[in-house]
Formats: sequence, structure tokens, C-alpha cells
Amino acid sequence: MSASIPPTTVALLVCGLLIAALAALVAGLAPARPKAARAPSPGVLDGIGGGRVAVGAASAVLVLLATRWALLALMTGAMVVFWGRLLHDRRADLERCRIEGIAKWLEDLRDTLRGSAIGAEEALEQVAMWPPDSIAAPLRTFGHRRRQGYRTEEALADLADELAHPTSDAAIAAIRLVIGGSTSAGRLHTTVQALAAAARDEVTARERVDRTRAVYQSSMKRLVVIGALLVAYLKFAGGDLLDAYNTAVGQVVLLVPLGMWFGCVLWLRSLCRYELPQRYRVTGPAGVTR
Repeated sequence: MSASIPPTTVALLVCGLLIAALAALVAGLAPARPKAARAPSPGVLDGIGGGRVAVGAASAVLVLLATRWALLALMTGAMVVFWGRLLHDRRADLERCRIEGIAKWLEDLRDTLRGSAIGAEEALEQVAMWPPDSIAAPLRTFGHRRRQGYRTEEALADLADELAHPTSDAAIAAIRLVIGGSTSAGRLHTTVQALAAAARDEVTARERVDRTRAVYQSSMKRLVVIGALLVAYLKFAGGDLLDAYNTAVGQVVLLVPLGMWFGCVLWLRSLCRYELPQRYRVTGPAGVTR
């Protein structure tokens, strides 16, 4: 029969987790340093401070002392640290905010084209002066490039790359065709109006999707709580039922149920993501699409 995990190993793991918690706490109390501008998509460690890491390490220590299961302790600590990332995908929120900004930008451009006799280039520059918050950086960059002497077609191509959305691609393609003289300027208002309505409809659809996402997120939370309560009950009220997992071989076997449970959580999380449609862009002065 395999021997139980030596107490020395448990003590070393506890000391390591306590040192990690202390280091994280010190890092969390240190003065904040100026941060560089972040990319639109958050990273895996973005927003995770030293305090959260300290709480995760402390939770792992408590689980390790209570169960002597190193694998469960490490998994508990990781779940506490990445709790916000595990049950909620911030990329979906950023994507919804971006399409809301694009819809507002198109509506402002539509109103500017309808309410004045200025051309497409002047309307673009005027709208870029008061951009929506979610796409303020790309529109301000477009305005700066125009003031620096960039050709409108080049500045619009860069704007399309920064917005990176099919609806904005279609609007920018129509504007480039008007500026390049490939189509009539009188049709631009109608095109922008239709695209603004399409973007607003997409925002409405995503709000309905968000309500469905909330149901899946509630399911993930229930799955986590039920799993934790079940393990705690079997460990402390199930007698010697789980004693086989106290050995080194048992910890390896424990990977199977914990992996299956964690896979279910990740699968539910994948249902909360958005899938963007394929982009169609106008490239080159000839208006060739791809």
C-alpha cells in the first residue's frame, strides 16, 4: 500500500504558500507605479493585484492543512486568484462597448451629414472631435493624422484596422469610395444611416445575449459551490471514503475528477463569448475588396 504524504512535504508546501502570500501582500501595499496604456483586450493577469494573490495563497494553506491534498490546495488557490477571469470574460464586455461606440459614431456622422452641407472629409473630422469613450483613441488618432497631413484614404485605412469590426469596415469602405470619386456623395448619408441602424440592432441583440450569459454565469457559480460543498462533506462526514486520495498515487488519480469538473466550468465559460463575423475591407485606391 502506498504511504501517505509525509508531513514534511505538507509543511514545506505550507511554508511556500505562506511566503507567496507575504510577498503578494507586500507587493499589493507598495506604491502604485505609472502604467503604460493598455491594449483593448485584457491580459490573463490584468487586474489581479497582490491582495487577491495573498487571499488565494491563504486559501490554499487552509485547504492543505484541512485535507492534506496538495492538488486540491493548489487548485483552490488558483481559483481564488483567477475568480474574476474564470466566471466572467471581460473581452465580451469590451466588445459590446466597442460596438456601442461604433453605433454612436455612425449616428453622429449620419446627423452631421444630414444637418449640414459639408463634405465627407469635414464631417469625419468634426465627428472625431467628440468621440464616444469606447472608441475615443482610434478616432482621436484619425483626427491627429488628418491634421498632420495624412491622406484621408490612408487615415481611414488605419482607422478601420484599429476599430476592427465589420460594421465600421463597411462604413469606412463607403466613405473611401465617395472620397475617391467612385460613387456619388449623395448616397453616403443613406448608407451611413443604414449602417448606424444595423449597428444599433447589433447592440440590442447583444444585450439579449448578455442576459443569456448571466444565466450561464450563475450556472458556473452554482457548479463551483456544489463541488466545494460535496468535497467538504465527503472529506469530513464520509468516514474513510476518501482516504485513498491521501497518498501520492491518490493525488495523481484525483486529477481525473478535478480535471472533468474544471473542464465543465471552462465549457460553460466558453458559452459566454462573442464570435465576430468575418471582416470585409476596402484596400487600395481601386476599391478592391477582400
